[in-house]
Amino acid sequence: MGIKLNGKAVPTAIIALALSAALVACSGAPPPVAAAYEEDRDSRSDGLFTESEAAPSLGFLPSPSPAAKSSEASSRGEATGGAPAGAWEDAYAPPSSSGLKAGFSDDNEQYNYFLGFLDEYGYVPHRELDVSGRVTLEVSDADGKAVANAIVTVRIDGKVVDRGVTLPDGRFRLYPAAYGGADGWDVSVESDSGDWAGTVKADGPRSVAAALPSPRNVPSPLPLDVLFVMDTTGSMGGEIERLKATIEIIHDNIASISPRPAVRFGMVLYKDEGDEYVTRVVPFTEDLESFRKSLALVHASGGGDYPEDLEAALEDAVTRMRWNDDGVRLAFVVTDATAQLGYKRDFDYVSSMRRAREKGIKFHTIGTGGLDVDGEYVLRQISHYSGGRYIFLTYGERGESEGGVEGSVSHHTGSNFTADKLETIVIRFVKEDLSALSDVPVEAKDDDYFEAKRIEAETKDATLGKLFGEALSNLVDYSTVRIGADTPVAILPATASDGKLAANAEYFSERILLAASERRLFTIVDRANLQKILEELELQLSGLVDESAAARVGGLLGAEVLVVGSLVERDGRFEVFLKLVRVGTAEVLAVTRARIEPELGL
Repeated sequence: MGIKLNGKAVPTAIIALALSAALVACSGAPPPVAAAYEEDRDSRSDGLFTESEAAPSLGFLPSPSPAAKSSEASSRGEATGGAPAGAWEDAYAPPSSSGLKAGFSDDNEQYNYFLGFLDEYGYVPHRELDVSGRVTLEVSDADGKAVANAIVTVRIDGKVVDRGVTLPDGRFRLYPAAYGGADGWDVSVESDSGDWAGTVKADGPRSVAAALPSPRNVPSPLPLDVLFVMDTTGSMGGEIERLKATIEIIHDNIASISPRPAVRFGMVLYKDEGDEYVTRVVPFTEDLESFRKSLALVHASGGGDYPEDLEAALEDAVTRMRWNDDGVRLAFVVTDATAQLGYKRDFDYVSSMRRAREKGIKFHTIGTGGLDVDGEYVLRQISHYSGGRYIFLTYGERGESEGGVEGSVSHHTGSNFTADKLETIVIRFVKEDLSALSDVPVEAKDDDYFEAKRIEAETKDATLGKLFGEALSNLVDYSTVRIGADTPVAILPATASDGKLAANAEYFSERILLAASERRLFTIVDRANLQKILEELELQLSGLVDESAAARVGGLLGAEVLVVGSLVERDGRFEVFLKLVRVGTAEVLAVTRARIEPELGL
């Protein structure tokens, strides 16, 4: 094609790091297993939180109690905290590689694409969870650093309508569909770094900053809980064995990470009604050897009817596990089957994800094997709502991936995904959250761009058309507001940082406009009267790199959104920076850049 896609504009912040630090830091005896399990089971709250309640401990925000599951109580397995004597007979010999390739997409970053996915495949069995109109609250301390575990409360006319805690990156996402259509909401933040209060408008900016007055207080060592929620039915045999190997690889590859967190590992294993058990819980433990032994005993059996009881497993994950109060809380769901949605009870995956937001638990979901779009849809709802990512294990697919058997796992992610070894992706995700709460610089690669190189097989116009088509698709996918084919968008001419680049800026602008008309991602607004509008506003084209000025022009053009570009020359190549700007608020919705070899210019 003549285009090299480096990272597909996945934010460089996700080039990250280190679940494993923790694995090596583990030592000590495990807690009494039976007692810990009973304590988890009995610690559920039976009431909704009320305004009169003082802010509770973060790990135990009061939440609706699930109904007693009498039909499945008898089929739940006992908790296991370690293998019987002799079960770990062979010496531990870690493999050099899991051989398990995975791709992932970030539906929270790729928000507009995700909304399109929900619309396109909304016919599959699922539970309603309206995430349209999302607003992201970003909580930081006096030094501008992310504040995790801050308690966020949302009120309308004095009534509490939402509550939860911020994730390690300081974010808490508001979903207006659950707020009864109100025009605005009173939001408060409580933290060791101080308090904040403000009003958030439904039609206002999609990102709201909440700056607290004092520096954050990060525990040392930082608590890190990692939970594996694993489907253990018969078809998962190969994946379970490979995932065992992956966990060991993570341990070996991250042994030297510093500072080391205080890590604990746990598991929720699940099958379905009529199998050996519905769920089996392994409590969190600091004892790495004990966890390895418990994992070694996991085997695949049962199943056969395809849907499995993921909802029971998620309910256990958020109510039976004793999560830490002041650190990082991560869960990885691994399955090749869709969720069983036919059982009548007082909990489901939506209620579990709401409790996860209350406790600040992030779920990354992993689709394996022959997972179809029914399963993918639910997994992506779960990961998106809790702030996690959807991961698909690839066995050589064609189409969105490369090589082998097409369609062996469902991953409708467009062109915006990164593929790597599963262990590498897990390390990135864990290290990302740890680094957000650390003063240690984050290692990142400069890969958030698209690149075009001249090849003899096609014209430069064709190459640039593909380049800018991908870049525009990326902007739309990552928009923080919904953009569809009927959204009026104005594409403004790219500005040049130097007069010598003016001719190339005009040429690239034409290519961008043509690519937009071919892709039909939105409705292009005619800009024939652009010069007249600039004169009326006493602006020059060069001034349109300023978002507020560009938004004024866009309003007069009749656009809801703008594409604004600027051209610079760097290291002997052209770089075109593209921004998507919302006219009503002048906020930047998405950013990407394109690197172009000089042979492709004028």
